[in-house]
Amino acid sequence: MKVNKILIVEDNAELREFIKMCLVPYYEFLETSNGKQGWEIAVTEIPDLIVTDVMMPEMDGNQFCRKLKNDERTSHIPVIMLTAKIAVEQQLEGLESGVDLYLTKPFSVQILQSYINNLLKSREAIRERYSQKVLLEPLEVEVGTVDKKFMERLMLVINENLSNADYNVSDLSKDIGMSKAVLYKKFNALTQTPIGEFIKSLRLRKAAVLLSKDKLNVAEVAWEVGFSDSKYFSKEFKKQFGKTPSEYIERAKGKYE
Repeated sequence: MKVNKILIVEDNAELREFIKMCLVPYYEFLETSNGKQGWEIAVTEIPDLIVTDVMMPEMDGNQFCRKLKNDERTSHIPVIMLTAKIAVEQQLEGLESGVDLYLTKPFSVQILQSYINNLLKSREAIRERYSQKVLLEPLEVEVGTVDKKFMERLMLVINENLSNADYNVSDLSKDIGMSKAVLYKKFNALTQTPIGEFIKSLRLRKAAVLLSKDKLNVAEVAWEVGFSDSKYFSKEFKKQFGKTPSEYIERAKGKYE
């Protein structure tokens, strides 16, 4: 069972320990005392949720959150902001920076726990909702603006390399400009789908388009979309579309005759 990883960014060491002590049976923790280090941890570890203070040295909570929400690697991560300030203007600044929930100090641990649970459940529900949809209609995944641009860029790069049978996740990570580990974590966080399965799905979707045109035979289509083994191609095609490539061609012919 997956244990969610939470990053705590708080300059008060006692408060960090208190939060961990109250929540440690349920989560794994990363921690730091300032926003700059929090940013460095976030872009390498890709935690499931972040709890951050507003007033911190080097980079305050609003700056930290703004960077998170505007970076492709971290834009999906829910953020809870802790603050001793209660002015409406200050809370609005936090919300405008992309904060998901605002919690005023002193706070109830039970309320913090409830906030965390609700945000993680909401994120999990989105991932489950799109885990299959992304394989069938990848452009229709309803994500935030930064995440949508990431998905579009990802698909563009993959589509440009579909005919290359050797093109893999390592190549994709270089072309996208993310480490392989971060790409895996980011894509899984958005869709709950292995990135390798997504690449294969796009290959098969392109194959379906080519087959429907009936200008290439099955082996030629398989080669065109990066499958060097036509038997494996046929097996995976049927798994995704419920028909063999030959059956798909016949069905396509029937539509136009």
